Amino acid sequence: MFVASGIIRGTYPFGSLSRSTNDLGTQYVPFFAHLWDVLHGQAQGDLLFNWQSAFGVGFWADLGVDLGSPLSLLVGLFPRDRVDLAVFVITTLKLSLAAAAMAYALLRMRPGPRWVAAMLGISYGVCGWALDDGSYVPMWLDGLIALPMFFLVAEWSLRRTNRILSVLVVAVFWLSNFYTAYMATFAGGIYLIARLLSSDLSWSLRLRSLVRHGVSFALGMGLIAPILLPIVLTNRAATPSPSGIFHPSAIDVFLSRLLPLTEGVGKTASLYVGTLALLLALTMPFNRFVPWRSKIVWVITIVGVALTIRWGPTQQFWHAFDTPNGSQYREAFVLCGLLVAVAWISVAHKLPGPLALLGGGALLAVIAYVSDGSPLLKEHWLTALGVSGAVALVAFGTIWLLRRKPGPRRLPVAAAFGVLLAVVALEATWSAVVTDEYRGKMLSVSAAAWGDPQTAQYNAVRAAGDWPTYRTEPGTATVPNDPMLLGGQGAGLYSSLLPYSVNQMMTSLGFGWSGYGRASRTLDNPVTDAIFSVGRRMRLIGGNPDVSKATVPPLVTVRRRLDPAVPVDTNAPNAYLAQERLLGSTVYEVPDYKGTRFATGDVKLVAACAPTSTAYLFMPRVGGRARLSGGDWRELSSTRRPGINTSSAMVKLGTVPKSGTVLIEVNFGEDPQGIPPHNAIGCLSPPALEKAVTALRTTGATDVQAGGHSLRATLPAGSKGWAVIGVPKIDGWSCNAGGKDQAPNDFGGLMAVPLTNGTTHLACTYTPPGLRRGLAIAAAAAALTLAITGLGAARRRRRTS
Repeated sequence: MFVASGIIRGTYPFGSLSRSTNDLGTQYVPFFAHLWDVLHGQAQGDLLFNWQSAFGVGFWADLGVDLGSPLSLLVGLFPRDRVDLAVFVITTLKLSLAAAAMAYALLRMRPGPRWVAAMLGISYGVCGWALDDGSYVPMWLDGLIALPMFFLVAEWSLRRTNRILSVLVVAVFWLSNFYTAYMATFAGGIYLIARLLSSDLSWSLRLRSLVRHGVSFALGMGLIAPILLPIVLTNRAATPSPSGIFHPSAIDVFLSRLLPLTEGVGKTASLYVGTLALLLALTMPFNRFVPWRSKIVWVITIVGVALTIRWGPTQQFWHAFDTPNGSQYREAFVLCGLLVAVAWISVAHKLPGPLALLGGGALLAVIAYVSDGSPLLKEHWLTALGVSGAVALVAFGTIWLLRRKPGPRRLPVAAAFGVLLAVVALEATWSAVVTDEYRGKMLSVSAAAWGDPQTAQYNAVRAAGDWPTYRTEPGTATVPNDPMLLGGQGAGLYSSLLPYSVNQMMTSLGFGWSGYGRASRTLDNPVTDAIFSVGRRMRLIGGNPDVSKATVPPLVTVRRRLDPAVPVDTNAPNAYLAQERLLGSTVYEVPDYKGTRFATGDVKLVAACAPTSTAYLFMPRVGGRARLSGGDWRELSSTRRPGINTSSAMVKLGTVPKSGTVLIEVNFGEDPQGIPPHNAIGCLSPPALEKAVTALRTTGATDVQAGGHSLRATLPAGSKGWAVIGVPKIDGWSCNAGGKDQAPNDFGGLMAVPLTNGTTHLACTYTPPGLRRGLAIAAAAAALTLAITGLGAARRRRRTS
């Protein structure tokens, strides 16, 4: 059904329309491309560290957040220029596995008609949340699979079986995606409580089942502590984003998302499970074959979970107490899964009869009536609902009548199954088409699928590269994660785990960002290129890649003039001085200026600089454009919430004229700003920069070698002072210079190591924070799992002997 909707829409890989809306193209596809490089030995870095992004950051936590699923490894089977296809195939496979897991879990919950279990599994696999949210954020789909698997773990806890398998299932899905696994874990607990309360077990056995369930999850999470603990610690050090403000939708809007052909682009809960599954769930209170206790428990469960989605405090709980900015109902899949489970409860006891079908149909009609005013209902929704509901009522009514008469029933049941399957398929495919079409109108396409332009850029970057002799900056013209997508070693990185210290360092140096500070952008500036050893830079000229060359210092430089005890203070009042302090030389003139603001909101700045120097403007957290008088306009950041969602990078405006007068025009567009008080203008002296680079090359490392998560440098004989490494100082680095192990110092956001006794060799290694503790916890969890399993087996042998 998912594939059919793509064929109808003409989206990739079946047509020219890109599927890469929002984060799918800007973040997830590039991460898969980088994983491909790691698997094929072509990456600069390994599973622990990523040399290619943000000038060098950890990768282990990103791996766990975005690529933890074992299915992610399938990307390695595809050609690199077909990574978009790999992501599509993995997405389709995850949807299919979720459907199969739910069908299997339902049959383990209670025996019943397998053909109904199959259709309910299908309904779950293409539920509204899967189509609207999960299919564009592939790692969330691991939670869609995890939910029915955690239902299975609950059943095993109820029956006291499969202890080791329970622990392993928990471990696999918390490894795959801890975020949605967190939601599925609590949903699985709610499911177990409902099953226990609706059972005839004694309270002592119920309590033992709950304890067993909790132990299974604790041990399973302990097994993946080597990646879970680093994720937690890395997240604490990540760039914070402003919390979203939760506004529960109106009741008609909320209920309308249960119906076909609705779409809210993340602003409402995607609760659609198909008319058939919803109808069967609504028959449960009226099905006389379902015990009253089960009816009461499950009705309270569904209503209770639905209310938690609509109440602010519990909504925060579902999202680990961090209200998201984007899709605010990311936990909606748990209600979809519980609705399908209730539908199965109604069917598994015995197929609902006429009264139950009429009762369910009446409730469905009430939901449709209340939802009628919802703006999210698309054209023909009532037709789809009416036809699907009528066919389902007639099919199940016919089966009920046939079962009351003697004679063979296999053929009529098979016919009913075929008709119902066709209805489910057509309705779900139609809903998927409507969902994708509406998303395409509301959300921008962030990146085109890989094609000839990307291949040309990729080849140009590879041909120019000579890491770690120098960095090759691919820019961020396509997406912030171009360094992973196209290769090279640049400033760009879009990740929810981008270290805050890196964001602060880069912002202070004049780099821009987007995505609430979690997407760093490149800075085309010769001074920062020298600081970070960017010797090659790719630019797009007329859509074609053009690689420029620059003479830059090595990645490791020696600063003899620094105090041997403490690096110089690199806190600077402006980006130009911050660059100079990391460079170790004065290369800018930062003039005073006068400003004039016009009625249009535009600003004119007038300053004086040395003729033939290069004028730069740095006005972060604003949107618009700027130029030297009579020159070409240079774009600042986008005008989408400047200062919150985006921040402008330092821009090069051009050469200062012979008069020395710098006249800058700034146009803020629709968001007028005031005159910047000071330090916005800087004039670079190219001769001074050339002299500074020559000095750093003379005293810098004679050889630099980079491993997957390590760096080694050979320094000139008699080196004293500090070795400054053009790599961000983040937690996890340890260095050795002159036989002494030590954590590197912070030098304006870079790593700095003191040199003593004429040290000529420097070695640094990165270990993800929390990895060692995580390994110890995992070993303890494995030992406890084996011990508990062994004790249980011994107890059973004593009972049978």
